Amino acid sequence: MKFLKLFLVVAVFFSGSLFAQTQQSPQQLLKSVADTLFADIAQVNAKGDASKEDMFNIVEQRLMPHIDIKFVAFKLLGKHIKGIEREQAVNFIDAVEHYLTGTYAGALMKYTGQKVVFEQDNALSDSQYATVKTQIIQANAPTIDLHFKLRLGKDEQWKVYDIVAEGISLLSAKQKEIIQRISDVGIESVISELKSN
Repeated sequence: MKFLKLFLVVAVFFSGSLFAQTQQSPQQLLKSVADTLFADIAQVNAKGDASKEDMFNIVEQRLMPHIDIKFVAFKLLGKHIKGIEREQAVNFIDAVEHYLTGTYAGALMKYTGQKVVFEQDNALSDSQYATVKTQIIQANAPTIDLHFKLRLGKDEQWKVYDIVAEGISLLSAKQKEIIQRISDVGIESVISELKSN
């Protein structure tokens, strides 16, 4: 339950937007994403009852362009990437994107005004990978430490591929689940399951 709660809180500030064509540092990217997220949520909430469809649209438009979906999907496949057919790979990537969009939309419904603090000048980078340390602060609750993992793509833009929440890699945790599920029921069944969530 604690892991699910961390995942939901983490998902909240992924859903922003960047329109600048120039490359931003990993920290600037995350700050811009968070700032736009809060503006979008405020606008939707000002209308009254925000629906999951409203949040789905925010995620689809604002978040998904900043997630390295292909990289995440291939990581989730793990050992099953060997021997996978091209069509299956494309279908799996689409299923992962659908799953993440729905998951983040659900998480946004739980947003209650948590404060996000990015540690100053803390992006650790080795040119292609970077980590940005962040904290989520909520009144009457423990502070949650997060490490955002980003990867520099061929287009010279940073994209998020993992979040480490309180020492737990969300990608690694989901990877173990997906690898086991593919072993148990096969990739086609897992694709169907991800698309139905």
